[in-house]
Amino acid sequence: MSLHVYLLCHNEEVLLPHAIEHYRRRVPGVTFTIIDNESTDRSVAIAKALGCTVETLATGGKLDDIVLRDLKNDVWKSITDGWVIVADMDEWLCVTEEDFAREDRAGTTLLNIEGLNVVGESANTLLDDLDLHALNTGARYDMESKSVCFRRPQITAMNYGVGAHKAEPEGVVRRSRRTYRLKHMNWLGSAFVVQKYSRRYARGKEQQVRGFGIHYTDSAEKVINEFNEWRARARSFSEAPIWTPPSWPPALVRLAKRLRRAPAGVQRRIRGLIG
Repeated sequence: MSLHVYLLCHNEEVLLPHAIEHYRRRVPGVTFTIIDNESTDRSVAIAKALGCTVETLATGGKLDDIVLRDLKNDVWKSITDGWVIVADMDEWLCVTEEDFAREDRAGTTLLNIEGLNVVGESANTLLDDLDLHALNTGARYDMESKSVCFRRPQITAMNYGVGAHKAEPEGVVRRSRRTYRLKHMNWLGSAFVVQKYSRRYARGKEQQVRGFGIHYTDSAEKVINEFNEWRARARSFSEAPIWTPPSWPPALVRLAKRLRRAPAGVQRRIRGLIG
């Protein structure tokens, strides 16, 4: 079993080392490719020091969701075998080496994902007053329920839309019975998210006229109000995957209901017949 993680990056020196640690704790042999979009901070130096491969994406410093969509659809195609994760730096998938081994045995090629907005209470933009790996409160966020993890060579194309919120995978598509949590490490403190949104708003102003990235804003008041909304909704969660049992045919469901109402002696005889 092998896992290769592709992470998008622009000035992510705060989250980058924690994202790498998140995956290495769960899959020790994981390899990383950081797609750096012209960072001006220490992101590239940190990534190289942590043993990551770094590839440069040049957009003139602009945030362009069409370019990023095309990148996510193509950047992983050199991988010929194993599991692939394609994600933003603040998207941390909760999956382990043991999970991948189990999914391999089941013939799974695409993981079902549930997105969660993780909430923290950092007082500063460096997040150095938080243990990011210990945060366990958040709220479900369907926009982060993305198909970020799949198996090569069975999956031949993902056909992501803008933001990778939707995908139309091609190849041998076998979805997992378990649903894995994708932690969106975004709402980690008001100062952090205000800075993040204002910077992305400035980089993406040109594309906002085309309707992309319009959730970013330079209004601190709007961002803080949204942060408080997510904080109010946050509840504790577990990183463990959620098992979804196979669905039964309606006739079998009706039969099972009748059997539950049958006399105890009849139920014992039936259990004896079916072992």
